[in-house]
Amino acid sequence: MKHKVEILPSAWEDLKGIEDYYTVQFDVETALKVSDHILDAIERLENFPDSGSLTPDNWLNEREYRMVICKKHVVIYKTIETSVYVYHIADTQTEYTKLFY
Repeated sequence: MKHKVEILPSAWEDLKGIEDYYTVQFDVETALKVSDHILDAIERLENFPDSGSLTPDNWLNEREYRMVICKKHVVIYKTIETSVYVYHIADTQTEYTKLFY
C-alpha cells in the first residue's frame, strides 16, 4: 500500500538551506545532485515507510519519529496512519535532534 508523503514547510526550509550551502560552497549542479538524492530517499518512503531506523534520541523515539540517512544528511519523519510527514532534513554532523525542542 502506497503512503502519501508530505514534506512539511520546516523540511522544505531545511532543504533550501542545504541547497544554498552547496551552491555557495560548490556549484548549482552539486546542490541539485544533493537535493535530488535527499528527495529520492523521501520518495522511497511512499512504498517503504518503515524502512527508516530509530533516531539517537529517546524523546523522538517515544513519539515514533524515525530517520533515513542520505549520505551526509538525515531525514526525520513520522508515519501517521497512511501518511508520512517529513519534519526536518539536517546534516548528520549537527545536533539535529534539538530541532524538536
